[in-house]
Formats: sequence, structure tokens, C-alpha cells
Amino acid sequence: MSAERRGDIRGAREERLFVKVLSSSADTRDLESIIFSGSTEDVSASGLSLVASENLPRDSELELWVEIKGCPGKFLLTGIVRWCCPRGTGFCCGVEFTPEEGSDFGEWQDLFI
Repeated sequence: MSAERRGDIRGAREERLFVKVLSSSADTRDLESIIFSGSTEDVSASGLSLVASENLPRDSELELWVEIKGCPGKFLLTGIVRWCCPRGTGFCCGVEFTPEEGSDFGEWQDLFI
């Protein structure tokens, strides 16, 4: 992985999430519209590290439902995969959030104030 580029402070948190691939590169179209579960390794106001069984190509667009312990409900977020590398029997991917209308991006950012 390259040098640290995240502008926000990250916090190590293992939280459960669900991921839907909205779009991906042409050679991985079979990933589109699938939903799978995973967990976070760390989170920040602008993104997270996703640990999952799927190898997600760079620039894939994702929809994420993130559960945070102690917060009611789930956060609906959208993001772009910035990097993905093998980790154990799965993969770890860096996801940068994109503020979309109808998402919980503002509420998510409020967690980090």
C-alpha cells in the first residue's frame, strides 16, 4: 500500500457492515449488485478500511450499511474503493465516502466532531 493519504484521523474499530457493489470495472461485472457482509478495520469521517472476502477493484462504487455499536440503526453510505490488497484469507480495501443525497454521510461525520 502507498503512503498515508487520508486527511482525517482514523480510529481502529471493528464494526459489522454490508456492502453492495453499484459499479465496477468491465472485467468484474459479475460483482455488480451482489451484497456481502464484512467488517471495518478502522473508520474516519471520510472513509473506512473494509475487511471482506471479495477482491474489489480500484474505483468500484459501493453502497454500505454500517452498524456502529452504541448507535441505533445503520448508516447508509456510498463510497469509492481507493485500494484493495490481500489480507489473510480475504482482502482489505480502503473506501473513500462520497456525499450522496439520501445517504447518512452528514450524520456519519457528526460522529467524529
